[in-house]
Amino acid sequence: MKDHKQFDAVCAGIATWDTLFTGTDRDLMSIDGILAEGYYASSGGDAVNGAINMARLGLNVAVCASMGNDIPAELVENELREAGVDCSYIHHSDSVRTASPVILVDHEGERHIIRVPDNGNHFFTEDMVSDEVLNKARHLHLASANVLKALDGEGLGILFERAHNLGLTTSLDASYDRGGRWMKNIESALMNCDIFIPSFQEASIYAQSEDSDEICAFFSRFPLKIFGIKLGEKGVLVTDFKEVFKMGTLYKGKPVDTTGAGDAFIAGFVAGWLKGYDIPSCAAIGSAQSYSVLKAVGANKSAGSWSDAMNLLKENQIILHERGDL
Repeated sequence: MKDHKQFDAVCAGIATWDTLFTGTDRDLMSIDGILAEGYYASSGGDAVNGAINMARLGLNVAVCASMGNDIPAELVENELREAGVDCSYIHHSDSVRTASPVILVDHEGERHIIRVPDNGNHFFTEDMVSDEVLNKARHLHLASANVLKALDGEGLGILFERAHNLGLTTSLDASYDRGGRWMKNIESALMNCDIFIPSFQEASIYAQSEDSDEICAFFSRFPLKIFGIKLGEKGVLVTDFKEVFKMGTLYKGKPVDTTGAGDAFIAGFVAGWLKGYDIPSCAAIGSAQSYSVLKAVGANKSAGSWSDAMNLLKENQIILHERGDL
């Protein structure tokens, strides 16, 4: 049920301008050069992907990120505004560069990302998500735990506590932690987090187990309303710690590009939750949104609308149900 806020959600985290080469050979580094099948450039980054997906699903969304005063930043903001996302709360600085990774997509559709250090994402801090924007929103989605050097850990916990104290619901998405801190990055945030659905790889490292029951038991010690595990081609497992729900993938065959699929899923799940649907329905909406991204190159360019998601679910004879707590 809506409560007349300006924004349904604030998406915070990394923003990038991505350059993708598709159909790249895995033996690239053993030869002097290859011919890629295709070239593509577009906005990306977890917060940008989440914001664009949520906006296309009919939510009013603002994005908080750290970028430079450069051409990649202009390109990213152009695509955000085109999708209807409010960019007023993006932080710009002359002292940083907008992250501009190169993404190599192999013949199986799997991505391999080349990043550079000291971009704007590395300087994104808790205070860049102001009380001003939080007071205008119903929900905070932090899209990029483990890759925000200046935010992960204590700062992330402070941000989530602030959001809860201001009456927002919260969700957290994570990336692979190459620094090896894992729980140290997110533990304090989980104390004020409502929805957390990491990938199986991430969840198994957090919980030190590859058994889904043990992983769920590990996270049950936090006051999460919803916990889940993204299982890739096997779909997703989601629980409220009372019941466990499983949703298979709606995408059949080899994906064109997996970039942004996880971001699309959680955006769809959160959109469903904010629209008042129950857990299985939210998982279905997330799967439908992920489907829209998997079928084309790029992290968010093919992100579907609410109508697209509903048509896909109807084709698969999936019926949505509202939550009983509304």
